[in-house]
Amino acid sequence: MGLWKMMHGSGLIDETEFLQWVARIQALKDDSNTSSSSSSSNNPAQSADDDLTQDLVAAFRVFDRDGNGYITRDELKSAMDMIGENVTEYQLNEMLELADADKDGRINYEEFARLLL
Repeated sequence: MGLWKMMHGSGLIDETEFLQWVARIQALKDDSNTSSSSSSSNNPAQSADDDLTQDLVAAFRVFDRDGNGYITRDELKSAMDMIGENVTEYQLNEMLELADADKDGRINYEEFARLLL
């Protein structure tokens, strides 16, 4: 199930749904790593990669509330609140520091995807 479908049209997901989605991302990643490579459009590995990419983009859009291509500290805090994770300022700073590879104070899509994969 994709992240958008999990949101039930409410614009919100609960912690259980988010964790299920993360587990699905990991399963798709594992499937694409164990499948053989082929240039065929019927390639199951390609399908898993496409599903993974679609879910990552959907998740990134949930976090990137203003749609500018970056997840700011405030957007990260809002996303954590949305899934019921009450994070401290210290935890928020740690999360941002871990994800923000280029140290510009925000998380771009590549950094976000790298964090989840």
